[in-house]
Amino acid sequence: MIALVPPGVYAPQEDTELLAGALFDESLPPGAEVLDVGTGSGALALEAARRGSRVTAVDVSWSAVWAARLNARLAGLPVHIRHGNLFEPVRGETFDLILANPPYVPAPDGHRRPPRGAARAWDAGGDGRMVVDRICREAPGLLRPGG
Repeated sequence: MIALVPPGVYAPQEDTELLAGALFDESLPPGAEVLDVGTGSGALALEAARRGSRVTAVDVSWSAVWAARLNARLAGLPVHIRHGNLFEPVRGETFDLILANPPYVPAPDGHRRPPRGAARAWDAGGDGRMVVDRICREAPGLLRPGG
């Protein structure tokens, strides 16, 4: 599925495969605009590109951005990969579909500070909702009608 997953970048696991399956079941128009936020190694972005979608992927980690770019190049797929925090790099744009496999594991010590380094790939704060809640709040404003 993915050629390169450097240290500190989320390695695709069962949850990624589950989302890839859900993407496969989704009815998308040809050339649909798809956004993958928190792309990590780019696994979901590449799956969307394989379906003929025009894909933009975003990650806050430079390691993830470079891994996703390399994986897209190795797969021969045109994915636009940007560095930034969730939706910041795509403000003003709209999409037919937004993909996300955000961190959802509650912090072991229940801390409320944003995680740093490799922990950003899994640490979702004290209740596990630090990133999920933000996605739920902000994503509807980036979806096209029917998206």
